[in-house]
Amino acid sequence: MFTPRIETLPVGEYQTNCYFVVNEEAAELFIIDPGADCEAIVRVVGNRKPVAVLATHGHFDHIGGVDALCERFHIPFYTHVEDIAKLSDPKENGSRLFGEDLTIQTSALPLKDRQRMLLSDMEVTVLHTPGHSRGSCCFLLPRDQGVFCGDTLFHGGYGRTDLGDGSFLDLKQSLRKLLYDLPRQTAYPGHGPVTLAGTGQRL
Repeated sequence: MFTPRIETLPVGEYQTNCYFVVNEEAAELFIIDPGADCEAIVRVVGNRKPVAVLATHGHFDHIGGVDALCERFHIPFYTHVEDIAKLSDPKENGSRLFGEDLTIQTSALPLKDRQRMLLSDMEVTVLHTPGHSRGSCCFLLPRDQGVFCGDTLFHGGYGRTDLGDGSFLDLKQSLRKLLYDLPRQTAYPGHGPVTLAGTGQRL
């Protein structure tokens, strides 16, 4: 079993962490949360082959590059079923609140809790973590090699719950999953530096 290489590119006005999970042996990767700056993302991809785009949730600063990337590379787009409606609704995806009207035209393939996907020979597990949004989810790499947690867990903090269908009660339960139920491993948040999951510590 190989160890994937994780590359990070902060994109857009809100410096959303766009992640590249790379299978170096196959020269393939998948992309998580391409919020903006599509051409910069393409430059990072380089000569490697993208196999999919994933979004941890449907807020505008995590999905802005989806259409351009999926069209350019002819690859599928996945996000949790509970956030699919946000993709085509500027009010629900938060873009209208910040002076934009972003809609995503690419049809999203729906994900559900504990679903497993095989992406470039990596089994990625979906963990539904509502709170920041109803459909927020995390992506677990195999063998405790990391979890991509979107805006659920940050370094020293957690995501806001005052947008649309956010819920602080749900977020508390989701944080328990990340901090108490998972083995200790690197957590890759939607903004800011990496942190840890599975610490058993209160925030």
